[in-house]
Amino acid sequence: MDKRIYNLFLILAASFVLFVMTGCASTPDSADSSEPQSGFSEVAHPFTDVPIPSGFSANRAKSFVYESGSGSVKVGRLYYSGWHDSQDVVNYYHNAMTNKGWRMVNAMEHDGMILNYEKETRVCTVIVTDALLKTKLEIQVGPK
Repeated sequence: MDKRIYNLFLILAASFVLFVMTGCASTPDSADSSEPQSGFSEVAHPFTDVPIPSGFSANRAKSFVYESGSGSVKVGRLYYSGWHDSQDVVNYYHNAMTNKGWRMVNAMEHDGMILNYEKETRVCTVIVTDALLKTKLEIQVGPK
């Protein structure tokens, strides 16, 4: 019985070491902290004029998009998370949304940062919050 416990301990220890090594290898270092200010890794599909910082992953199970049959109405609530500093993400959106033709309406700080933008016929709210070791994004897009 002692040999089984010893073998189980060795397997768990080796698994832990592999987990730590792969986790550290995929975690961005401080040199990458400016990455959100560089190009777009993707857009908030199907909203091609709403950028997403590189390195952010979509939470498709939580997100939803509604589009009318004619395509004249499109509404979405999209969720993403990534490893970038939340202030870098806020700075990214200040620049990237303007570059995509959005005009900032206002910004509010409460449990994170709420950024409100508008275009001719649409509005977009970007909510940036800190989570355990991650930054979370909630993007809401709809008609005015």
